[in-house]
Amino acid sequence: MGRTFINQLKTGDKVDEVFLLKSKDVKSYGEGKSSIHAQLADKTGTLVAVMWDVNTAQIESFGADGFLRVRGQISEYKNKQQLTIKDFSRELVPPSLEELFPSSEKDVRELKKELEDIVGSVNDRYLSELLRQFLADDDISRRLSMCPASVGYHHAYLGGLLDHIVSVTKLAMKVADHYQRILNRDMLITGMILHDIGKLRELSYQDGFKYTDQGRLVGHIVTGVLMVEEKAAKIKGFPPEQLDLLKHIILSHHGDVDTNSPRVPMTAEALAVHYLDNMDAKLQGFSRTVAEDQSPDSHWTGFQKMFGTALYKGVKGPG
Repeated sequence: MGRTFINQLKTGDKVDEVFLLKSKDVKSYGEGKSSIHAQLADKTGTLVAVMWDVNTAQIESFGADGFLRVRGQISEYKNKQQLTIKDFSRELVPPSLEELFPSSEKDVRELKKELEDIVGSVNDRYLSELLRQFLADDDISRRLSMCPASVGYHHAYLGGLLDHIVSVTKLAMKVADHYQRILNRDMLITGMILHDIGKLRELSYQDGFKYTDQGRLVGHIVTGVLMVEEKAAKIKGFPPEQLDLLKHIILSHHGDVDTNSPRVPMTAEALAVHYLDNMDAKLQGFSRTVAEDQSPDSHWTGFQKMFGTALYKGVKGPG
């Protein structure tokens, strides 16, 4: 029997499933009693859950994140579904990450094939070899199949980083064709593919989308430069100036110091990568925000920190 997802649950349903624990709050009520109020999640959404009359040991073992097998029943509170927890147990490894986290709507194998084809179009011998070294790295390939592009900003789903890289590199190819006299096509494509490669070490997805210690201490921009240097060092005769130009693209792709960019774009290719990356991220973020908005009767979303404003959803026709 398959899993029952959050968006399939109805009032009265009994629940015995593994969820991702998003948050936990302990509250007092009655005469010295305590309750746990939690937000649980799977790939289809989130669910408010409450466990009444808990003791200290239960509060500690419940944890603050990770995975929980929860047994209980769906009720309704203030016109919203709520899970009343009867029992729970910690789960070190979930049955399937794909059941608990949103995933790319695109086939990861097809995305990888697209990326391989793009790499095959790079003519420069050194840049081509550099990209092939990344693709041939089994650990990088495995992580690229699963890693999100962010913890919530854009492409925040399993395979999101690969989806973003392929999407924005395809845009770069069109721009390179349009600005042939200005842009070095091979450098632009290589920089586009590798601009976020450091996120493979910056982000963790095993028990929720989080920053790793390396991600917090070093960040994906510097980590990406170190990864490129590591691979380039294995290629005999890699031109130092070419390596510097590529590292500059990675270092400057956030655009300015206010967005944690160590350098501002100072080459045509770096400028193109910055704007294309920002456009792809913002448009995917816009699409996700509108699709997930919880106010179906309004033409507008609530205020969105990512955009600094509410977003217009448009007017839906009858039916």
